[in-house]
Amino acid sequence: MEASANQLVPGLADEPAWPTLRAHLLLLAVGGADPYERLHAASDARELSSVDDRAAVLDWRLDDSRQLSGRDGPLPWLPSIPDRIAADPKWGPYLDARSHLVAQLAEQVRLNAADETPAWVAQPHTPVPAELIADIQVWRAATQIDPNDLRPTGPPHHGYAAQAWQQQLDIRLADTNPDWRWRQLLATAAPSVIADPFLRELADRLSNLTRAGFDATLLVQSAAVAGPPTRRPPRRGTLVAHPRSASAASAQPGPRNS
Repeated sequence: MEASANQLVPGLADEPAWPTLRAHLLLLAVGGADPYERLHAASDARELSSVDDRAAVLDWRLDDSRQLSGRDGPLPWLPSIPDRIAADPKWGPYLDARSHLVAQLAEQVRLNAADETPAWVAQPHTPVPAELIADIQVWRAATQIDPNDLRPTGPPHHGYAAQAWQQQLDIRLADTNPDWRWRQLLATAAPSVIADPFLRELADRLSNLTRAGFDATLLVQSAAVAGPPTRRPPRRGTLVAHPRSASAASAQPGPRNS
């Protein structure tokens, strides 16, 4: 499969999202589709020269493989067992048992989430519904997110279904309080902050700056470019966003609604 993919799109198998795309193509093949034909159509749909990860873009363009059968997968972003495999006397029962096991483990994670407060959710001013906490904990467990990563849904994931579900979780979380978006911005600007205990407080301060009319996004970007201070390190945290900081000296409050 790698050879055919590279022949169609040179270097495609070297892209970061190739394993995800390859799994998608295999599922399409098992479902009776021609994976090479589907890949060819996806690559011809629009240009690929300007994208960072061509495999990720092609995976997104392919038809959604979650609907290869009439059944739901064990997790919202996982495909169900294709009918051709489900009907196999050897692999059908085995994969069906594995699917039930995944569902049982997910339910156990949900039950455990009701008895504990995860580190990422420990923010006093942002109550999160219990059902959403459970959904995010299942996502974190299934995608093996580092417990020290304080971003609720962790790093961005490749693949149409996984990205769609992660985005849905992020949107639901932002609906509880828009302040959560600062964690993703901080992690993008300075990846070292994802496990910093000060991350929660820093996100709260950025929200306060935004409400005061400052361009907090610019402050974060400027602080990340400037790097750590040379004279005296900050008392806590990796980035310091404050309107009196050097990076904020030139910032002006944004327009206010009259």
